[in-house]
Amino acid sequence: MDKPSTTQRYLSRTLLGTALMLPMLAFAGALSTSLLANNSAGDRMQSPLHIANLQHNPRRAFETLDANRDGYLTGDETAASRTVHLHFGVLDQDRDQRVSIVEFHRLPGMLEDVYAE
Repeated sequence: MDKPSTTQRYLSRTLLGTALMLPMLAFAGALSTSLLANNSAGDRMQSPLHIANLQHNPRRAFETLDANRDGYLTGDETAASRTVHLHFGVLDQDRDQRVSIVEFHRLPGMLEDVYAE
């Protein structure tokens, strides 16, 4: 039996590698298309953490961020919203390292001051 040439070995490995990569590339393409579709401006506007919704429906935003449902937001929980996370220190009036719903309701007024036109 003849030994395969270097070129034949290279081609067979390349084809095998390509065949193994195709499903992963197809998945990555589908995933990126899905992520792009979900990041359209309309979808962001519907998010409870969008700036407009933080101002108009703070309770919904608070409930979305309160991952453990204990009625308080910690710094870790606010990381899901850059806006809330940046204002955490100001919202935490009693300096107990957590923000209550009462403290959180100060956010819409703060955002109006910061983002006033």
